[in-house]
Amino acid sequence: MSYCSSNSLEPGTKVNDVIEFVRLLRYRPEGSLSSEEVGRLRCFHWFDEADYRSWSGIELSIHETQGTVQVETRTPIGRSYYDLSHQNDTIRLLRKHFGGSFVTDEGRGRYQRPGSGPPSPAASGCHLAFQRFGANLITCHVYFRDREFKSPKRKRPTGVYVMDFTNPWLISNNLLLPYLVAITEDYWKSTFIPLLRYSSKKEAILRSGRLTAEHLAAVSDGRRSVEEALVEALPFQRVSAACRHFSALDPNLDFAGVLRKPYRRRRQSLFESLEQMTEIRHELVHRARLSEVLTDEFVASLLHNLQVAVVRCYRHLTKRNGWAFEKWWAVGGL
Repeated sequence: MSYCSSNSLEPGTKVNDVIEFVRLLRYRPEGSLSSEEVGRLRCFHWFDEADYRSWSGIELSIHETQGTVQVETRTPIGRSYYDLSHQNDTIRLLRKHFGGSFVTDEGRGRYQRPGSGPPSPAASGCHLAFQRFGANLITCHVYFRDREFKSPKRKRPTGVYVMDFTNPWLISNNLLLPYLVAITEDYWKSTFIPLLRYSSKKEAILRSGRLTAEHLAAVSDGRRSVEEALVEALPFQRVSAACRHFSALDPNLDFAGVLRKPYRRRRQSLFESLEQMTEIRHELVHRARLSEVLTDEFVASLLHNLQVAVVRCYRHLTKRNGWAFEKWWAVGGL
């Protein structure tokens, strides 16, 4: 599902004038396409990074049909309040400046309806971190599901080193693991940054941080925000360390407690599963040791556990702060 609009501008309008106008509205060119139906299609995109306002941005295209310039805009279902608001502003300003008419999903001459007010910047930043984690996890799932090798599949380890560690399926599972750790670490960091940026404890947390000269130079040069620099200086790979950082920021954010709660009567908690994942990753990265435990069944279970763990934590975070819980992705039907 998406939110679409089409402006038909007054006859005589020049395409170059429209291009200049949409660039003033901060749309960036993304090239052009050719179509038998509409001819040359000039593509643009708008995205507002300030205070995490945009979630998807706006797609805009310009083409000419029978002497009339048409401007199409689109935002996906995962758009933000500000994305849809700027889409409405674009429609309105195009009509005001160039005349003509417009139609949206709401009808002819009717603007899109945001449905609700804007979220807080912290809520928006945490939402983006959660949705990006979902997209990254889907990437892992697609690779894990669709990979193929020439050799016959040996599903279980034999216990013979030479056979097990020349098994491309087992090697593939081991090589996938560092990426799983990386996307989980990225989720913790990307969630911590907006919480810190808009926290009343920001000054105290920054004072306790250990920023190096390299971090400070990155802040000075504008390559990093001070919150991003601090997060780079803190460990987030281990779930135990990540949970401590969040508790320091807000004692009521008990991610460790959430992850230690029983799950489907399993002996190993989600917390322990994530810790084990990091341990196996360290053995591979720092000692070049492949793990024979990474069977397809183990990795499938790990993908499932990661999704459940992050969803639990994000749900806990939104409930703690009174934010809306929104999830636009799923892996394995969850």
